[in-house]
Amino acid sequence: MMNKETKKHIVWGAGVGLALVAVVGTIVIIRKRSKNEVDLSVFDSPDIPGSGKCMDKDFIKKLQKIEKMTKLPIFKMINSGARSPRHNKKVGGVRSSAHQIPTCKAADIKTRSKTTRNKIVKAAKEVGFKRIGIGKTFVHLDNDNSKPQYVAWGYPSGTRPPINPFV
Repeated sequence: MMNKETKKHIVWGAGVGLALVAVVGTIVIIRKRSKNEVDLSVFDSPDIPGSGKCMDKDFIKKLQKIEKMTKLPIFKMINSGARSPRHNKKVGGVRSSAHQIPTCKAADIKTRSKTTRNKIVKAAKEVGFKRIGIGKTFVHLDNDNSKPQYVAWGYPSGTRPPINPFV
């Protein structure tokens, strides 16, 4: 037979246990959400804070797949994402650039080595990118369906790409 003091401890212990489960469960849910969310500010045009929010959702999903496949921090390697027309002109982007707001279907990913660059290019093709620009220190990816598909190009513009995933 339990006395009142024992019952009080059991009830108190159960209450603390339930509270602990609730707190831990909340932390796990928050961590899962934040792992899937992308900080779109990495895509901001330098002259328009918050402009990275315009990035195409399918484009972002493909980048997430590349990150998972390559185990590279792709979103920390973004060199250029959304661009205002003014910023696009300043960096020498083409007039019909897929980077430009409101299209927002392109990004340049900086790479430190040929190996990393080639790994990104191969993964990009595998996840469905059909437009890939390849420089010595970056990879341009876009999913602008209004432009020619299954193309790779080098930089400076007009040069052959150092690697072509479509041949």
